[in-house]
Amino acid sequence: MSTQIRPLRADAARNVQRIIDAAHAVFVRGGYDVPMDEIAAEAGVGIATVYRRFPRREDLVKSVLEQRLSARLNPVLEAIRHEPDTRRAIRLALEAGVSAAAEERGTLAAASNIGAMTLDVAQRFFEPASQMIERGQLSGVVRADLVADDVPRIVLMLVGTFPSFEPGSDGWRRYLDLLMDAIAPLDGPSRLTPPQSLKNHTPPIDL
Repeated sequence: MSTQIRPLRADAARNVQRIIDAAHAVFVRGGYDVPMDEIAAEAGVGIATVYRRFPRREDLVKSVLEQRLSARLNPVLEAIRHEPDTRRAIRLALEAGVSAAAEERGTLAAASNIGAMTLDVAQRFFEPASQMIERGQLSGVVRADLVADDVPRIVLMLVGTFPSFEPGSDGWRRYLDLLMDAIAPLDGPSRLTPPQSLKNHTPPIDL
């Protein structure tokens, strides 16, 4: 007997979207420890509706994060599939990921603090970026010793520069330039130490 998840009714789906939008607005305005009833009031729904859709605060923060990142990244990821210049496609993908993290620093930090920031949240971004790396290797414009697990670590390296800049700075772009040079084809043999597998974890993001 097959079991299928029923799609939400139109009114229920609208309530979910209102709660997510309200949560983001309240989080930006008052931080991530605001009472859930304040989010309910902002969304114009009862507190029972909030808890029915998001039983835990972690569920709501994760939904806010996923939706905000998807809205920023999906158009770029679709565009790079048709970008003929593979190195430019890789740069656009990495730039989009780090730029989204810069714009959503508060949400990322909150998700990290409550344990909701796991690698599966960003996997939809990492997979297309990894595919661009493989495409670059096949066309000879990316060094052959990179592996898929290098992509999330590269992004985390760039995100790790945020605290050293003033709020709103795009100084991280200098280090994206350096990393783009670092992934260029080698003249000689690889000097990289062997890669280790990427474990799922909650990155300690301090932004």
